[in-house]
This record gives sequence, structure tokens and C-alpha cells, in this order.
Amino acid sequence: MKHTSLRCSSKQHARRRGFATLLVFLVIVFGAVIVSMVQTASYAQAASGRESMARVRAAWAARAGVEMALARLEQAREENDTSDAYRALDSMTQVADGELDGTTWAVRSMQGGKEVAGPTDAASRINIGRASPDILLALEPFMSEDVADAIGDWMDEDDDTRTLGAEIGYYKGLRYPFEPRNGMMRSIAEMEVVAGVDPQDVRGEDWNLNGSLDPNEDDGDASWPPDNADGVLDRGWSGLLTVHSVEENRGPSGEDKLELPTAKEADLEKRLGVSNDQARAIVGVMESIQGVQLTEFVRTPLPRLAQQAARQRGATRQEIQQAGRVRDLSRDQLGKLLEECTMFPPEILRFVPGRLNINTCDAQVLDYLPAIDAELADSIIAERSSKTSGFENVAELLDVDGMTRQALANIAELLCVRSNVYEITSRGRDERTGLEVEMVAVMDASELPAVLKEVRVR
Repeated sequence: MKHTSLRCSSKQHARRRGFATLLVFLVIVFGAVIVSMVQTASYAQAASGRESMARVRAAWAARAGVEMALARLEQAREENDTSDAYRALDSMTQVADGELDGTTWAVRSMQGGKEVAGPTDAASRINIGRASPDILLALEPFMSEDVADAIGDWMDEDDDTRTLGAEIGYYKGLRYPFEPRNGMMRSIAEMEVVAGVDPQDVRGEDWNLNGSLDPNEDDGDASWPPDNADGVLDRGWSGLLTVHSVEENRGPSGEDKLELPTAKEADLEKRLGVSNDQARAIVGVMESIQGVQLTEFVRTPLPRLAQQAARQRGATRQEIQQAGRVRDLSRDQLGKLLEECTMFPPEILRFVPGRLNINTCDAQVLDYLPAIDAELADSIIAERSSKTSGFENVAELLDVDGMTRQALANIAELLCVRSNVYEITSRGRDERTGLEVEMVAVMDASELPAVLKEVRVR
């Protein structure tokens, strides 16, 4: 009995010891799991923290690229050196690449479908606020009449529907109703809410509207959007139209433009380098010929305009003959007239849609303007290429083969030779992780100090 009791006690002790060992083992395993989970969470948090810090560094690098370009643009604007049409753009291109404490930035844009260093001149495309129905209907991809009318209705101030357009009644009847702008569009993407507009026509291959050829925009059908993988960015209408350019409110002299309808003879003599007789004739034309526009001085020689003004005033035959003896405007004087004068009060010019810059636009864009065919557009580009500093004024287009005063008068109000608004795409990169952040912005130096508009970060 005694031996049996000892054996039972020994077995119970062994079981208790085995259970204790198992319990200890389970505690160790559970502890290891907990430690592993804590370590994994810590690693994940650390990785997330490192990624967040890398993203912040990359974002600041992208911002540095934008700020460097903005400073150069503001400096060029302050210096107002109009002898070189490319001065501001060249200066900004010089700082298109840079380094900042373990990060880098790269500012790139598309020119002729290819990527180049530097920002894009907003005035290198046609401002939709100046685009006539004829210009809109000529755009590629093909724009139909109903879309052109709907765009006109979207921007005009009234609620009268054009023949094939759409006004407030149409938009209020949608499932998610809204009202048309009845004013200038604020972004090219806004076109997509206009009746009948296909977003693919607006964006082409540039689906994020950053003006750069991204990998997914050059891979065929591998990812959205559809593209032809030819290494060239097709921007659709966004590559032909803009909403950002604004009218220049200062002339080459650096002073506010002269409001021609109220300009004084002395001011004209000083700004345009004209004689007193020429200045008096210009003032007489503005006072006597109703509805005369700035471009009429391009279309019609000054002596003939002076005679027409004299007849309108009821002058004698001798006075009319005398008016016809005034010397015509020289090419230089005509150029200054177009650059130094305006039909609008100068203080509102920065709210007026900008003209197309003939020094930075592509031949394809020029071809959409009235009175310019493909041959004349190529001639303009060829003449521009022969000028290292670009066109100094629009009147220099009269030197282009095939350009007449009549043709120039038809398009002079659509053209300019300098810009004060640029679009920029800056990519910041954290060199330690390779993480990139892109900043897309509009730099506006129409008033100083220059400002950033429509900033997007992705």
C-alpha cells in the first residue's frame, strides 16, 4: 500500500511539473507573439513615419522649385527688359533643376510634344475668353457646333440660349442640377461640365492636366488613359486653350498703357516717338471716327484716317487735303502704338483674357487663328527663329512673307509678344527613399509681387 501511494504521488507530481512546463512554454510563446506584434507595429509606424517625412521633404523640394522660378519671374518683371522676349523664361529655366538638403527638384514642361526644362508660358495657347466660334470649331479633336455654342453660353452673362447651345434651364434639369458660370472659366477642367463636352477631348493623354508626359500616359493600353505610346504627349484641347493668360497692363516703357480714346497729344509724342502732327492726327481719329479700334491704324495708313476724321468733323476741303499730308506711322511707331496703347482703362487689363504670344506659341496654335493658314504660320515661326530675341512688337509680323496689313489687322488684337503668367510643374524627390511629390501651379506677375494661383500637389 505504501509503495502504491508513493507511485501515485510521484505520477501526480510529474503531471503537475509537466503542466507547469507547458504553462511556462505557453507564456513564453505568447510573450514572443506580443513582442513580435509590438515590433511589427513599431516597424510599420517607423516606416510610415519615414515615408511621411520623405513626402514632406519631397513636397518642400517641389515648392522650392516653384519659389525659385517665381522669384526669377518677379525679378524679370521688375527689370522690364523688353529687348529680349525670352528673358523671363530663360531666367526661370536656369533654376529648373536644383538640390535642397538631400532632395532635388526638376521643373519640366512640354514643348512641341516633347519634354523640356522650365515652365510653360500660359500665353503660348489661345485664351478661351478670346476664342471666336470659328476658332473653337477648328480645334482638334473636332469640336461640334453644339459644343461651341454651349461654351459660349457658359461664359456669356445672359441666359439667352444660342442656336445649339445650353443655358441655365438645361443645367437645372440635370439629375444633379447646377448653374452655368456666366463668366470666364477658371480652369480648363471646367470645360468638362459644359453640355456636350467629352473629358477625353479636353485632356487627351494628359489625364491629370499637369502638362507632363507621365508613365501611365505613354504605355498604350496598359493603364488609363488610352494613349499611343509614341513618347509625345497629346494634350487635347488643354494643349491649345488656356484660361490663365491675362492682358499686359504695362507697355515696353514700363508705364501703364495709354488709354487711346482719352490719350493726350503730349503723351503720344513721348510714348510713341511720333511728331506733333502725327499725335494730333491720332487724337483726331479717336475723337471723330465712331467705333474706331486700335487695329484700324494697322489696316489703314494714318493720312487716310486723318482725312476720314476731318470729313467726319465737317472740315473744309483745304483742311481735308492738309490732313492727308501727315506722315504715315513708321513700322517702329506702329509697333509702339500696338504695345503702349489700349482701348481699355489700364487698371482693368489684368482681368481681360490674354492674347496669344507669338514668341512662345507653336505653329499648330497659330494655324487656328483667322487669316492665318498653315503656310503663313510656318513663315511666322521661320521669321521668329531668325530673331535670337524674338519679335519685339506685333508690327514686326509685317516682315513675314505673305503677311499683309489687312491680314495683320484681322489678328493683331489676338496677338502679343510677351507674357506675365506662367504655368509650372515641379517634381520634388527625396533622394534617400526615391519618393516624389509633384506641384502644379500658375505664377501670375501681372501685378507685383507675383503670386501663385491654382496650386495642386500630388
